[in-house]
Amino acid sequence: MQIVIDMTTTANIATIIVSAVLSVYLFSLWRRQENPLLTDLPLMFGITFMTQAVNNLILILPAMNIIEASLILFRFRSLVIIGTAFPMLVVLVTIWLPRFKKHHSKIIGALAVYWTAVALLAPNDQVIMMMHLPVIAALTIGMIVTFSITWKTGRLKEVRSGLIVISFLFGLVGQAAKVPLMNMGLDVLGHLNIAIVTILATLGLANPWYRRGASASDTAPEHAVATVAG
Repeated sequence: MQIVIDMTTTANIATIIVSAVLSVYLFSLWRRQENPLLTDLPLMFGITFMTQAVNNLILILPAMNIIEASLILFRFRSLVIIGTAFPMLVVLVTIWLPRFKKHHSKIIGALAVYWTAVALLAPNDQVIMMMHLPVIAALTIGMIVTFSITWKTGRLKEVRSGLIVISFLFGLVGQAAKVPLMNMGLDVLGHLNIAIVTILATLGLANPWYRRGASASDTAPEHAVATVAG
């Protein structure tokens, strides 16, 4: 077995390292909080970035001739991507639907069943992508809208909403440009985009400019969005 490493694979490996390191940092940031909750942003984004690293690792294995690309591998990758997409859903239902907290698990479970069924039962990779991408796009747009509101209103000062919005916009553009870049042999730009998205989002969540000690009403996501929406 000959392992092949080209520039695109090198860029992918760099993205994996960046995603994994920043994920561990966000987990650490979450653990240092006074009252860490399972719905806290650092934990949710940490899970997203760690799963992103695993997904990219699986992606480069065929490129390095370690394993053969197959529909089974693609199905497995699709299942892994649940960990990238679904933390966004948790954040959105927590922020926008606080009054329906008892139904959050049902909403998340229903989408998980749909995602899993598509990943396991769809006939080919094109159909899987066609049925999964709208979900990812909807969740991404939801995050952009949510943090645009907190950015505009000055709420949720604990994070840098503007940087998070920009990171998701970069991510949305990257998803749209993924296939054209691959066709032009510029996959490396796609991996560079992922690294930039990860760094911007982490910087926004860590928010080194924030002075700790703000009131709870300014830092609670539910309060911030409820105030704007109300």
